[in-house]
Amino acid sequence: MGQTLKVTITLPSGASTDNSPSQRLLTRRFVVLLATLLSFGFAHSSYFLLPKFMVTDLSASAAQIGLVIAGYGVVVVFCMPAMGAAVDRYGRRDFLTAGSLLMTASSLGYLAVGGVGPLLFGLRGLQAVAFSMAYAAGAALAVDEAPPQRLGQAIGLFGLAFLAMEGGAALVIEYLAEVAGWPYAFAVAAGAAAAATALSRLVRSQYRMADQYSDSVGLLEMLGRGGMLRPMLVVVLAGTAMCAMFVFHQPFALELGAMRVGDFFIAYTIAAIAVRLGFGQVIDRTGRRLFSACALLAYAVSVTAMAWLEPGALALYGAGLGIAHGLFYPAFTALAVEGLGKQERGKGMTLLQGSFNVGFAGSAFALGLLAEALGHPAVFIAGGGCCLLALSLVLTSPGRSSRLRRTRARLLAHEFSHALTQAGQSRYKSDRHT
Repeated sequence: MGQTLKVTITLPSGASTDNSPSQRLLTRRFVVLLATLLSFGFAHSSYFLLPKFMVTDLSASAAQIGLVIAGYGVVVVFCMPAMGAAVDRYGRRDFLTAGSLLMTASSLGYLAVGGVGPLLFGLRGLQAVAFSMAYAAGAALAVDEAPPQRLGQAIGLFGLAFLAMEGGAALVIEYLAEVAGWPYAFAVAAGAAAAATALSRLVRSQYRMADQYSDSVGLLEMLGRGGMLRPMLVVVLAGTAMCAMFVFHQPFALELGAMRVGDFFIAYTIAAIAVRLGFGQVIDRTGRRLFSACALLAYAVSVTAMAWLEPGALALYGAGLGIAHGLFYPAFTALAVEGLGKQERGKGMTLLQGSFNVGFAGSAFALGLLAEALGHPAVFIAGGGCCLLALSLVLTSPGRSSRLRRTRARLLAHEFSHALTQAGQSRYKSDRHT
């Protein structure tokens, strides 16, 4: 007699169509986490002014600045994936504490820096490890706390904790360096990192290590899926553009006669905070792909315009970049990780951040050489071109619905084939028994 084939389709994590009301995001756990990241973010952002320190106190060249920035990024690139896997496997809080403690120690080490040499490179390497640990743990904690309907907003607030300190740290550190000297500025950075170390012990996580790897995959398998490769390339290109703006506007502005560069970071921070607070929920409701594309277009305009820098208008250029990155980071990150399971979030977030640092670090030394060969304007034109290439990748990538349809088709084919095999085996056994 004929047999009935029962085919069951199980959609991957992230494919749920749950329409339940949005849950509360700003819980006590989330607020404590944000406070910890604000303190760590101040310490980390203090070193965005490292190029100025190298020019004014160490008489460094553009190539030396690029080499130091690249060295930091290389360490982050190698550490970040490992830290992402580690926080998924061993838990979150202890890595956040360890990263904060390491940032404290390395900041104090700058009190002994007297030139561009092994000590400076070593301290930047330690800070790269510290950032990798704190970022991986903080990102995983933030995504753990986020209801699915508010993932973009949660990622935006997580990034905002670092972002808010970029302008604040630039203002405080540049002022301290001018009135008291760079040693006092580095001591304040160390104090902020120490505060983050203490606050991290108050962080609580709902992540259960007992669930580790129950539904997870390894880093290589995630890359092998193919779905992460295009987002990672987009982020590499964005990192290149960010490197052009964050690093090389400083020597360019000083070359043109500017006395202060902190206004760029302050305006960048204010603009980025404004768009994230104003568009946090709109990104999730309107469309993450649309906002990602618009942000990359704004990125291209902002970076390219820096080639015609007027030192008195640094704040305007910073605001333009702040609007672009303030939209791009939460929208595109949420777009890239929305389909990952809980045990894969740490790896997914850190793969993206690692890719950003591939672009940032991989381009720093090359952009420094480009600046010396053709002048600083060429650096910003190259960065703008990278943004346009990233935009083309976003616009031509398959939508989520297309990916889900392909996933359903693959699962259906697999389940149907399995059912046919089972039916054949059952029929064979029945014939033999007869």
